Amino acid sequence: MIISSLSFITIVGTASAHAQITTALVADIPFDFTVGRINLPAGKYTIKPLGFPAGDGLMEVVSEDRTTAKLFLAEHAQIAEAPNDGELIFHHVGDRYFLYEIFDPGDTVGLMLPRPREERKLEQESGLTEAPLTTVRAVGIEARR
Repeated sequence: MIISSLSFITIVGTASAHAQITTALVADIPFDFTVGRINLPAGKYTIKPLGFPAGDGLMEVVSEDRTTAKLFLAEHAQIAEAPNDGELIFHHVGDRYFLYEIFDPGDTVGLMLPRPREERKLEQESGLTEAPLTTVRAVGIEARR
């Protein structure tokens, strides 16, 4: 019984390890946006995995001039059709944008960020049941497979 439970935990843990971004993505984001609880100005950013193995959900977003950096955790996400380019998907609530999902070029498996309390509050205040999505194309610059 204990061995089967441990085997199940190992299999589940291995499956979740496949939720990964293995490429550093560069995107010119044309609007101010939020990652977790940090607001970032519009501009060019690199979003890349940290840690070993690459893709364990620990990510970093860094501004082009390297004056702004933010670490964040993300979990497994799935998209129906693999994007040709990398994609950053944002929830758009009022005049605010919240980073929501990240996908490598050619991969249907990516990462999703937890929805911050501030986003849920804005949705509730505006009467939205689901935030509209805005997609920003990203260029993959560094394979880490």
